[in-house]
Order: sequence, then C-alpha cells, then structure tokens
Amino acid sequence: MVLSIILEDGQKELLSNLVEAARNIPRENRQPFYIYEMDSGTYISHMGLPEHEMKDIYMDDIRILANSGLILISNDGDGLKQFSVTPLGFEYYRQIKQRVNQPIQRVESTVKNYVESSYFQQKYPLAYQKWVDAESKLWDDNSERQLQLIGFTCREAMQEFATALVDRYQPRDVETDKARTINRLRAVLSLNSNRLGEREQSLLEALINYWGAVNGLVQRQVHDDQKSGLTGEDARRVVFQTAIVMFEIDHSLSRM
Repeated sequence: MVLSIILEDGQKELLSNLVEAARNIPRENRQPFYIYEMDSGTYISHMGLPEHEMKDIYMDDIRILANSGLILISNDGDGLKQFSVTPLGFEYYRQIKQRVNQPIQRVESTVKNYVESSYFQQKYPLAYQKWVDAESKLWDDNSERQLQLIGFTCREAMQEFATALVDRYQPRDVETDKARTINRLRAVLSLNSNRLGEREQSLLEALINYWGAVNGLVQRQVHDDQKSGLTGEDARRVVFQTAIVMFEIDHSLSRM
C-alpha cells in the first residue's frame, strides 16, 4: 500500500505542491522540475508552480521523496539537477486526498492546506497569522462567545491580504485606506487585466463581487454578534469563506 511510506507533514505538503504543479501543465507539454542550490537557499523552478518557483526548499526533503520513489532525480546535459514526479508519487498524492472521506471535506481541506502552506505564509505573513488566529478560536470551548472577535480577525486578514497585493503590484492612485479592501483589490486586478483572457477577467470580476459578499458576512459577524442569533456555525462559515476568497484570488494572480 502506497500510504505505508512514512513522510512528515512538510514532505507531504511538498509532494502535493509538486503533483499539483505537474497537473497544471497539459500532459503533452509536461516538463521536469529544476533544482537551484544557491548561497541564499534552494529553490525549485517549474511553469506549473505559483509564480513558476518554490523557494526555501529543504534539500533533504527532496532526497527523502526521491528515496521513497515518489520523485525521480536526474541531471541534464549541463549537470543541472532536475526531477519528475513518478507514478508512485501521483498515487501517493491521490491516496492522501482520498483519506478525507467526503468530497466537500476534501475541497475544504485543499483550501485550508493552501492557506497554511509555507508558500502562502511567506507571501502573506500578516494575513496568514490573522486567519490562523480566527480559525483557532473556532475550536475553543467558548467559541460562541467570541463571534465578534472571530469576525474582527477575519476582517483584518482580508485587509492584510489586500495590502500585501497592493504592496506587491503597486497600482497607481490606489485607495490608501486599508479598510477599503474592495477598491484596493480592484486596483490590483485592473492593473493585471491586460494579461488575462476574457474568461479569466470575468472570473476575477466575479471574485471581486464574491469578496464583497464575504466582507459583508464578516462585517455582520463583527457588528451583530449574537443580536441576530449568530452561532458557531456562522463563525465557521466566515473563516472558511475568507480562506476561499484569498485562495481563489491568489491562485488566479499567481498563474499570470
């Protein structure tokens, strides 16, 4: 059984990122992953990865995946290290995902793992920390008494996420008020619209509207507390939808 292979959580995360990157490229255009070991650290290059690279790789994790038969390392003609995910690696990934029994749970787990990945943490450190703070409060014994705090923290996560995008892309005449997340986000997406096809532009426009709807849920959570009969399930929905909208927007921008 493939899952008899023992990996640490970080190694499973790395393999999952590699498999998903490989699947982002049509099979007829598949290409190897390239490993670059620099003084500043090790990183992996591949067109299917977000922004085409993965930084701060622990080289021993790569070796462990190779020794387990999940990837195959080789050298090109110039001595550059490269590797591909093996059929065993794809099967291990499939079994990891199927261990979450229900389809809805698998989707929810995928989004949560993305937000908790080292890639997302490095790119959006403040947004990640705020989201984790909100998510951790869901499981407290008194989580229903913290509905406002959960909503407030999700609101801060969305503000920090939009701020990170503004800082990264530097759109002109952008709204400076951190609370005006929709305007700030629209400025970022407008700046990149000429690099997108018509369908992708439509998707991103829908994501802005989705962001506004999620923001409305968050604001309700912040201001109403239990006056409108909010429950722990409302808090769970706010936390999950905040993760979804950050996941979708980052994923779309990273593929450009």
